[in-house]
Amino acid sequence: MKVKFKSFLKIMLVLLMVFSLVACDSGEPKQSGDSESKTSSETASNGDPIVIGGTFTVSGPVSHAGKMALEGAEAAIKYVNEELGGINGRPVELKYYDDEFDESKIPMLYERLITQDKVDLLVSPYTSPFLAAAPVVAKHDKMMFCIAADSYVANDSFGQNIVNIQMDDKWRGGQWWHDVAEFFVNFDEWNTKGLEKPKTIAVCNLNISYGQEIADSVIPYWKENGFDIVYNELFEPGHSDWAPVISKLKELKPDIVFVPHYFEDSVRFVEKAKELDYSADYMIIEGMGWDTLSWTRPELGGLAPEVAQKGFFSYSVYKDKYESDTKDYLAKVIKEKYDHVPGNDHLTGFMAVELAAKAANKAGSIEKDKLIETLTNNEFTLAAYPYQMNSSGGNGSDFRWGVGQYIPPNIDEAVGTDRDWHCVWPANFKDADPVYPFPGW
Repeated sequence: MKVKFKSFLKIMLVLLMVFSLVACDSGEPKQSGDSESKTSSETASNGDPIVIGGTFTVSGPVSHAGKMALEGAEAAIKYVNEELGGINGRPVELKYYDDEFDESKIPMLYERLITQDKVDLLVSPYTSPFLAAAPVVAKHDKMMFCIAADSYVANDSFGQNIVNIQMDDKWRGGQWWHDVAEFFVNFDEWNTKGLEKPKTIAVCNLNISYGQEIADSVIPYWKENGFDIVYNELFEPGHSDWAPVISKLKELKPDIVFVPHYFEDSVRFVEKAKELDYSADYMIIEGMGWDTLSWTRPELGGLAPEVAQKGFFSYSVYKDKYESDTKDYLAKVIKEKYDHVPGNDHLTGFMAVELAAKAANKAGSIEKDKLIETLTNNEFTLAAYPYQMNSSGGNGSDFRWGVGQYIPPNIDEAVGTDRDWHCVWPANFKDADPVYPFPGW
């Protein structure tokens, strides 16, 4: 089961107690298992290394996803050292601790990274627990380059201390769904079959700040464009019993079902839907976009390929037509290891390190003020989309996540490789026509 995320306000109140404890304690983090931090490369002889520090979820309830993000970050370290000559001529290392996806451990770990390890640059914890690190980073007036940050709450409080590559200040957490929402609003542009435009949507949302931001952006956008939201419920991460929900969806018969949930929750939802022989015409399932690689591989916690590639829609961070040297670099690394394109976790882990290094090289400095000036005045082409800092630390570029879908030539012969993965929207990244409606089981 995943941890239940506390509200951001509650986290900040708890942190006041944590800071007091740190002041009178030895500063040692409370960790289980291996208490040693790790480095991704040996110190080179041409100067003291620049150390990038953070926490990664290498054990605990989402360790698979955390390890994928770590793989992406480590690939970026290798890229920076081999292709960019390090940061300002100095080699780069990655120093990290396992946060176990436990937000209560994160404040002390970031205190240690900043005050004891004295790392030069910071990357964030994976997804929502980054909110627990944000107050510590801001307290020390540091910057944190975010990995898969799924909320804008920290930017509202701490502004440009939080380099949120994945979010803008309009769609916020809903930015991940910007293109998917537009895709269905613009149904007639890709409806080659002459089908009636879908009208009703059921939303099975997440009861965390990310879900609230989806409710504040995506749902109003669909309503403004004529869609009727016939079901809208919030569920805790780790929801296990989808049977009552699916029974309700069978009664309501929505045209579109939207499930913006973590990977494991998405897998359970699809398994239960198949078991109960339920499908809507259009199934938007986040887990597929979250980790396209694992989605089609049961041994990695996913589904059998002939189920996983049935016709779901999700966002498509990896876009074959997006022009980026680092996209090609990371794609080669992942292709060699997994015979697949990178998923969201690989890409966001890579981009956080990539942006920190590119900004520092362009600024000629790792000082916060110079980094902010450089990030604000320049657009950086990253592994999946561009970034330029807005006034609150989010992404001010015109960046697109895209809409993805598995499209196997024959569903009965679908396999767990990348050969069937396509971006179907927007037009400039499209490499296949979408398959629709959902064919049923």
